[in-house]
Amino acid sequence: MSEQSDWVLIGLDETTARRQGIPARMPVPRGEFEGLADKGLGIDAARKWIKDFLTNSEPGKSGVWRKQNSTLVSQFEAFLDKAPVWERAQKAFGERDYEKAISALKRIITMDPDDHAARLNLASAQANMGDHPAALKSFQAIRKTFQGDADYHVAVGQVHLAMQKKDAALDEMVLALEAKPDCQPALDAMVQLGVLTPIYENPRDAASLVYVRSDAVLEYLAGQWDAAPRDGAFYLEQLAYHERELRHDVALAAAERAVAASGEGASGERAHLARIAALRSLGRTDEALAAAEAFVATAPSSSGAWVELAKCLSQAGRGAEVPAAVERALESDPGDLAALSLRFWPSDPADIQKVNEAIPALAAFVAAHPESAGARRSLARAELVAGRIDDALAGFAAAVALAPGDDDLRAEYWTELGKQQRYPDIIADAARLSDLAKRDWKLRWNEAEAYAALGKNIEARAAFSAINFDESLHVDVRRRAKRAVKTMDETPPVVP
Repeated sequence: MSEQSDWVLIGLDETTARRQGIPARMPVPRGEFEGLADKGLGIDAARKWIKDFLTNSEPGKSGVWRKQNSTLVSQFEAFLDKAPVWERAQKAFGERDYEKAISALKRIITMDPDDHAARLNLASAQANMGDHPAALKSFQAIRKTFQGDADYHVAVGQVHLAMQKKDAALDEMVLALEAKPDCQPALDAMVQLGVLTPIYENPRDAASLVYVRSDAVLEYLAGQWDAAPRDGAFYLEQLAYHERELRHDVALAAAERAVAASGEGASGERAHLARIAALRSLGRTDEALAAAEAFVATAPSSSGAWVELAKCLSQAGRGAEVPAAVERALESDPGDLAALSLRFWPSDPADIQKVNEAIPALAAFVAAHPESAGARRSLARAELVAGRIDDALAGFAAAVALAPGDDDLRAEYWTELGKQQRYPDIIADAARLSDLAKRDWKLRWNEAEAYAALGKNIEARAAFSAINFDESLHVDVRRRAKRAVKTMDETPPVVP
């Protein structure tokens, strides 16, 4: 640091100066020097002070001083001359005109080769242009300057990803996380690479999100589960969450623990069936079949047990035995949707012709079981595939009348009403439910969407907000509701 009357010439860390594209020595007004540590040195202030120093200070106006410090003066003048070119580059970035941005940035680099901020932006522009080899070369040229900067390593890693160099990309993301352990772009990239898996330890708590090595998810969760006493409800919640995420090995472990903790009853049945399904999904067919046979022996009235047995028999290549298991399932519950699908529906449920051909037999089954909401629901689904919309909606309404407490059924009915833009029907049906706030979130979601579609934004916002604040729901559902509210706030009202 040297003093020049009313000015103080300070020396900056060379790496920091290159990162910011500013001279390594800076003139600072003596009156600003004391507060510099707290305020920091911004680019605008640096330009202002350099210009003032060169124009008005005694050293700046001295030809002798300028000659003795010609290199520094050249750096100061280049820094000032770059300003309008930087403006052009920033404007081009804002307009996504990366070709113009590259041209401006190359001009800056010619003026000041030590401006590594310009080189960093040049690499970014080249990457946005799809010129990944050039971008990588530009990034590598400034590696020493930006080594240890999380954003730099993420940017380089993304270029490697674009070039299908996954190992190199992974190395960069690791460096980014070493520099900043909560670097979200690096975490997201490692999820994309299949190295990490995002897990909610508690599916209802956003703060419980952790990133676990993809090859050690079960090991990690087992350790967490063992850390405190857990009941059957806990394992059933874990089971449902990991089933949805198709983590069959974790679902199997949760199911086995739920079986041990839940005992008999509906919870025990759910756990047993989930264990069989997980074994089947993991390709452990013999074990799944043995478990299904054992469970139907102890729970012969469980339609779900017979359905799982049918699926295991089919997977084991014993197709001739499947119809008998399906019939036993329908004897136990004529409305079991999975059994009805196995019995009446074609293997491709989107095949309109085959679904049409299946409708008469399914309709006859419904007529033979007029009190079965599930059978009526299956027929309504088939009618939807066949394009018989009015018949389908009438069928869903009839099914709801048979099972008014089945929220999943009613939610499906409201979803189909929404697809046909029959929003007033949804609102009217919702008005008949005195306890909608306590019902399944899918019903509340359909109601909110209906209000939004009808332009009743106050009601829609209130309904979405209620879902967002419901701590009993999965965090992803609550986030969706929060985004819905935000979208409504950002969308201007429709002017009549």
